[in-house]
Amino acid sequence: MEVYARDLPTAGTQLETKLALITAVSQVIHRPPVLKSNEIRSNFQVDVRPLTHPQANSHFQPSFHPTHTNRSQRLIATLTFPTSELGHRFLSAVVRNPVKIFNNLSPIQFEPSLRNGRRIIPHPQLIKSLKDSRFKETTEVIQELKELELTQKPIPISLIDFGRTCQHLNKPAFSSEYTLCLPSESSQLTFDIDQKFILLTWTTQERSKKIVIQLQTLRKIEACSPWVILELARPPQFEELVNKIPSYFTGPLPPQDKHKTKDAGPRIRVHGYPHTKADVFPFVNNQIRIQFASETAFQNFCSLKVAVPLPKIIAFSRTIVEKDHYDPERIKAIHENLVCFTIPVAFQIESLLHNSILLPYQILRVCQALMGIDECVAERALVQFIEKYSENNQGTKNGLQASKPVYLQVLQEALKVSAQEANLNHLKIEGGDSFPCRTVTITPTRLSLQGPQIEQSNSILRLYQQTENFLRVSLADETGHRLRASREVEIHHLLRNRYRPFLTKGMILCGRKFEFLGYSNSALKDHQAWFVCPFYKGDQLVTAASIRAKLGDFSKVIRIPARYMARIAQAFTSTRRSLTLRPSEVTRMDDVERNGSCFTDGVGTISKDLVDEVHRVLNIGNIRKSISSTCYQIRLGGFKGMLSLDPTLKGKVVRMRPSMDKFDAPDSLTLDIAGTFTKPLVAYLNRPLIKLLEDLGIPSEVFLRLQDKIIRKVENSRSSPKLAGNLMQQYSMGSGSGMPSMLQKLSELLVDDRAVESDFIEECYDLMTVQCLRDLKYRGRIPLDKSYTLVGVADEDNFLPPDSIYVCVQNPNAAPVYLEGSFAVTRSPSLHPGDVRVVNAVGKLDPKRAPRLSSLVNCVAFPIQGIPFVVATLPLFIPKKNSCSKTLN
Repeated sequence: MEVYARDLPTAGTQLETKLALITAVSQVIHRPPVLKSNEIRSNFQVDVRPLTHPQANSHFQPSFHPTHTNRSQRLIATLTFPTSELGHRFLSAVVRNPVKIFNNLSPIQFEPSLRNGRRIIPHPQLIKSLKDSRFKETTEVIQELKELELTQKPIPISLIDFGRTCQHLNKPAFSSEYTLCLPSESSQLTFDIDQKFILLTWTTQERSKKIVIQLQTLRKIEACSPWVILELARPPQFEELVNKIPSYFTGPLPPQDKHKTKDAGPRIRVHGYPHTKADVFPFVNNQIRIQFASETAFQNFCSLKVAVPLPKIIAFSRTIVEKDHYDPERIKAIHENLVCFTIPVAFQIESLLHNSILLPYQILRVCQALMGIDECVAERALVQFIEKYSENNQGTKNGLQASKPVYLQVLQEALKVSAQEANLNHLKIEGGDSFPCRTVTITPTRLSLQGPQIEQSNSILRLYQQTENFLRVSLADETGHRLRASREVEIHHLLRNRYRPFLTKGMILCGRKFEFLGYSNSALKDHQAWFVCPFYKGDQLVTAASIRAKLGDFSKVIRIPARYMARIAQAFTSTRRSLTLRPSEVTRMDDVERNGSCFTDGVGTISKDLVDEVHRVLNIGNIRKSISSTCYQIRLGGFKGMLSLDPTLKGKVVRMRPSMDKFDAPDSLTLDIAGTFTKPLVAYLNRPLIKLLEDLGIPSEVFLRLQDKIIRKVENSRSSPKLAGNLMQQYSMGSGSGMPSMLQKLSELLVDDRAVESDFIEECYDLMTVQCLRDLKYRGRIPLDKSYTLVGVADEDNFLPPDSIYVCVQNPNAAPVYLEGSFAVTRSPSLHPGDVRVVNAVGKLDPKRAPRLSSLVNCVAFPIQGIPFVVATLPLFIPKKNSCSKTLN
């Protein structure tokens, strides 16, 4: 419950008022008669803020800096109690015994917090925190608040040093690789408690600069007056502000002046700061030595124990040395050595450098130890070596500080194990549909190398086979997530100066130059692309330009960059190779067009003999028998779209339509399968679809009941593995790892299908619950029973009348189900009321009257585009026909 406090005295500052109010309220609720016998004392929260602030009526907001509030300013406060009962008992008590602070004659007035006449409900996370956290004595809370006040005061610093912890003369040392000597007037360390940041700021003549360190990335803090060494899990964020310098670069603002910073100019995200040395930022930006301007400043930082969630500060002395570990000559020597190795081995050696596992001089010794070793053995040994040193953050502890015998002995042991396992090398892939993928992630400050990981191939990789020459490159933030702009920080400078050169000029890696090649449409959403290193296939040099030229004739779209790259993207879609067709097996037929509309856009046909052959090839090595798909999503040279079964075709034939032809590629006749449809997919509601259905007359109570039902199902799913497995299957979660089927088998082994006591399974349940409720909250994603997501194909028999569909769905090991009657059909995305149609399903058909339609399974047949459609069978979700007709008209 939230209680509003007014008529606060103006005798004290914001902090003093808050401390006095906490003491006064505690004396009321932690004593009889409010505190009942045998009742545990409860935590509560007090927020004090200026009355004139534009968000003064907000019921849940961070506290402002109390040190800048003058004593004459009017203040208000809100009290949050963990239960409504305690709040009402408090209100009753202060009526009998009014609360006064600062010896003020006028009592403070308390009343329930209201907004627009309705009682304000506190944030659920705040209530949970008050209930679950241990009880804190008033003196402890006051001490925390006083320490929190100290965090608002800037701590002067004089130097920022990027380097590496190491050994020097068998003693702990810190090797300084790049030093920033800061101006004494404006250089400081501050804390942003609300955002959980450490901010290092300083000002030069033209620019203000800032280093933003997230508190959660701090692994370890070593302290030795007058400096501390911060070891980070990932690099910090570098920012600059040009020309206009807002006051938040030189210290926190009073609350009444915070809104003025919006006119001071945007902050600019940068990838580092210019300097005369070699670019060492990619290798040393996660270990920072900060030197304070005085002993008092050092003690102020080390005294923070409660208000700032810092790791335990370890008193540890290190010698500061300048070893120039990342000297340009050493980096150049590494690149020269990498040319002597194949790309798979060189990639792993490169990761030792960029992932900060070993120092450059140690990497050179590793290169010498690997000379003459079989490439498969060397690569596997390096993978094991990296896994061992990266586990539990051991890279810095064991790798950077290891003496020569240690890391070389570990490498020799890995080589022996790798040689013994050479016959079982998991990096060798026999099939053509998978390959070892190596990934390079480009962040604002560094390169991060991962892999190899086994992933599905595409037509380009299958064509050239030499997959080690291809790299997947991801453009990401330091967190690994997609780089995003914000209103506070502008990233155009970062995009131009950091990321664009990689795309236009390529990158030097493994001692070779990799060039931008292309991307798939799905990879573009994740900011990923393919790069290739020039190589020879036979006596022919293969480059990025020659690969793109060989894909086909793009003369029609070459002057339209977006469309040109979309056509290129077809070749990079993850597909499975099925068959290579003869030219005579690929025929053409016209599209069905009327009144300026194409009713067969992107849909062709395939013969029964070819379907059987494709099914056989795709299921080679698959023990389980599956239903043969009657529809395929395909790529065939320049053709793209859907193929539906046509049993009337003789022999092995595919028939393509002009709407499927995106560019000319007459020499490419490999039928690549992008998707098969052997079972119906689950249908889900989403926010746009819910809005459309409400506009078409579906009552909102229908959606609320369905929402309550799925919430209860999620809550009850933890009671047994069977229910949890069913929920995972319904939400399509964990299918890659086989978690739903594992839970189903576990349920069969248990006699009474009871809950399983396992930390691992409990963590899986937690992840499942969070994901389901998050999808429900932010996307309105609700699974629909007896409704299906299907692909759409054309009615080749010209049998269906207007507003009719044919649907036959069949799950594995189940009988086919033919839909008959009135149903709602929608497409995705749903943007217009016309995207929801009420149609009539014709049920089971006579094969003699409709041979093509009757042979289709797990798709919806009607004369529109062949894209996935949701078929809703529940009567509650079928709009009235006159509503749909009205919107269409």
